[in-house]
Amino acid sequence: MLAIVLLLALTLAAGCARGDSGGVDEPGGVPTEEQGQEQGQAGDAIVGSNTDQIPPGREIAEGGGGPLSYTFREEWRRALAEAESWTAGAYLISASGDMINNEGVPSYWSMNFLNPDASAVLIVTIDPWGEVTETREVTGDSLKSFVTEYTKPIPYDVIDSDEVVVKGSLTLGAEYDLVKTKDPRVGLNFSVLDGSGPYWQYTLFYTSSAEYVSAQMNALTGEAKILDKP
Repeated sequence: MLAIVLLLALTLAAGCARGDSGGVDEPGGVPTEEQGQEQGQAGDAIVGSNTDQIPPGREIAEGGGGPLSYTFREEWRRALAEAESWTAGAYLISASGDMINNEGVPSYWSMNFLNPDASAVLIVTIDPWGEVTETREVTGDSLKSFVTEYTKPIPYDVIDSDEVVVKGSLTLGAEYDLVKTKDPRVGLNFSVLDGSGPYWQYTLFYTSSAEYVSAQMNALTGEAKILDKP
C-alpha cells in the first residue's frame, strides 16, 4: 500500500514538472513574463519593424531656446512609427534630404517604406523637428520608380547623417573647393545596378563648372570615394 501511495505522489509531481501548472511546453499553458518577452522579440525580428532597433541619433538645440532638430536616425524612428501605423511590418527602402546643413539636418527628409508583400510604398515626409508633414501611398505601375529586383530593407545600423556630411565634405574637399559649392543633398539606397550597399551619397553643386559632384560612402562602414561623373 505504501508503495502505491509513493507511486501516485511521484506521478503527480511529474505532471507539475511537465507544465500542468501553466508552462508554455504544454498546449494551453500561459508563458511566464520572461518567456513572453522573448516571444515578442522574436516576433519583432520576423516583422522587421521595431523602432527601438534603430540606434539613437542626435538632438540639436537651436539658438535662442528654439525647438530641437534631429539627425537622420532620430527622424527615421518617427517616420517608421508612421509607416507601421499604415501597415504592420513596413520597412525603409530609401531616403533623401535636400539642403542639408553641417549638423546633418536637411530642410526635410523623404523616406520610402515598403509593405511586406511589396504591393505598396508609403512616402513619408518629415521636417527637421520630427513632425510628419505629409504621407503618400504609391501602388500599381508607379511602384516601378521605387521597387527593383535589388530592393531590400535598409539595415538599422547605418551611419547617421551628421557623419555623412563630415565624411562627404572631406572626400569632395580633396578635389573641389567647397567654398564654391552649394545645394548640399544626401540620399540613402542600395545600388540599382548590382544591389550592393547600402550607400549614402553626398552631393554638392560645384559652381565653377556648373555641375553636381558626389561622394559615395558605404552606409555601414563609412568608407567613401568620389563618384565618377556620368
